[in-house]
Amino acid sequence: MRFVILGLYNSGSTALAGMMHRLGANMGPPFFATSDETSDLNYYEPLDLSNYLRWCWDEPNLVERAAAGLRTASLRLWVEHQERASSAPVGAKHPFLSLCGRELLAGWGPDTRLIWSYRDLDESIRGLERRRWHPGREAAIQLRLWNSLCEFERTQPGLVRVNWSDVKLDPAAVARNLAGLVGLQPSQAQLAAAAS
Repeated sequence: MRFVILGLYNSGSTALAGMMHRLGANMGPPFFATSDETSDLNYYEPLDLSNYLRWCWDEPNLVERAAAGLRTASLRLWVEHQERASSAPVGAKHPFLSLCGRELLAGWGPDTRLIWSYRDLDESIRGLERRRWHPGREAAIQLRLWNSLCEFERTQPGLVRVNWSDVKLDPAAVARNLAGLVGLQPSQAQLAAAAS
């Protein structure tokens, strides 16, 4: 099983990726900027994939630097490498994957589970402003990712939204639902770790 967590910066995607990691999915470690489970700087983004995506999309302007065909081939190689390393379901999370929906499906296959870590656009912008990530560019970055996801969602009825408000309200239920989405059968300890 292959899955991808899409979403804006500050949308809750790190929480979902951390949940998947604790549920037993292969999220492609080592992670950017650290793989330390106790660190607030662990974004559960595969380091190699994160570096590649930042090369593909100039940050913070999100100017495309790699053609779609190259992205498709590289994403295919990445997921195949992860599957050789582990029998667990393979997933990835990075905000720039929200710009790569078609390439993901072309490279990973039409059965790939698509999960949108959904949070209101204005809330996500304010969250990015609080983090002071590319000051003055926060709204433009988030709007570009948002528009890309909305356009992709129109063509992909199987895309599943997971609302940030639901994660905060009942993380245990969200963890169980995520496990079911990708065919994981976690232990009670894994479910508790994911919910925490």
